[in-house]
Amino acid sequence: MLFVEERKTVCIIDDDPNILEIYGTKLGNEGFEIITATDGEEGLVIIKSHCPNIILLDIMMPKKDGIGVLEELKNDTALAKIPVIILSNVSDNEIVKKVGEFSTHFYIIKSLTTPQKLAGLVKEALANQE
Repeated sequence: MLFVEERKTVCIIDDDPNILEIYGTKLGNEGFEIITATDGEEGLVIIKSHCPNIILLDIMMPKKDGIGVLEELKNDTALAKIPVIILSNVSDNEIVKKVGEFSTHFYIIKSLTTPQKLAGLVKEALANQE
């Protein structure tokens, strides 16, 4: 009997279609199932319906920003356990401090990382969950 490991699901929430495509393609090629959202409200709906293994979350988005998403995740015991990697170009100290109040795994500045590096961080965060 052959045992096939279930693919891990990555939810990418970002309002930049290029980011969704670049990181979605890279992570998909790494064997992950990818689900995406273009704002925080849509992201929360997707998270609640799909319960992904990990979330990549932008901070500055329309409708509901990344901080709002983090607040809602924290208040839902089932969703609070999902690892979150912040993927943003915001390096403002106040926002970084605010994000630090939540259980995020990494705070990645988009312009300073590569798809390969991000894929490694996703794998690292997931390995720490097991």
